Amino acid sequence: MAYINISRLFDMSQALSTQAGQQLQGFLYYMAQLASETVRNLKNGLDFADNFACEIKSINVLNQTDTVVLPVTNQGRVTQIMIRQVVDQTYYSVNSFGWYYGSNGNLLVNIGFLVTPPSNYAVNVELIIFFA
Repeated sequence: MAYINISRLFDMSQALSTQAGQQLQGFLYYMAQLASETVRNLKNGLDFADNFACEIKSINVLNQTDTVVLPVTNQGRVTQIMIRQVVDQTYYSVNSFGWYYGSNGNLLVNIGFLVTPPSNYAVNVELIIFFA
């Protein structure tokens, strides 16, 4: 399997042989270096947690039922929650999603699925929780 590298994406010598390439030489070198470092970091397993104050959490949720995600933590204020994936042998599409802090300080999510799972069936969902 061929791995991505910047020379396969962009031939610098070809770009620099043009008039536009000569005028944008500094910019092209900067972008080539940035792209090269980005590809290298991604190949080495860089992920959200390496770059953001976040936590990836796996929880089981019932359809359209408030579910506690985190008790009050010292990680800071939650600014955003994204659904990373639904992990189940059956394909469930998310139809609705919301989150809020309950009166006791717990973080709660409520997820509704397009196709309703069987009664009392908990669907495993991975969330990315971003902190301020």
